[in-house]
Amino acid sequence: MDYQRIYQKIIQKARLENRIKHKGVYYEKHHIIPRSLGGDDTDSNLVLLTAKEHFVCHHLLIKMTTGTDRSKMVHAFW
Repeated sequence: MDYQRIYQKIIQKARLENRIKHKGVYYEKHHIIPRSLGGDDTDSNLVLLTAKEHFVCHHLLIKMTTGTDRSKMVHAFW
């Protein structure tokens, strides 16, 4: 399965919707490239996801990585 493609589709969908946090709508901030893998806190590396999307993205990050990076993603998932 192409986990990278699924991950990118979720990120792209969220970006295209131009989501904002406001009353009655719950989103979680997600680092597209995790900080533990060299990502930063710039707006271009952050996206607002639903709780379900956020959970799925972190699960996909585990499947997309190996070795020490995978261990970091497992830690972030839990």
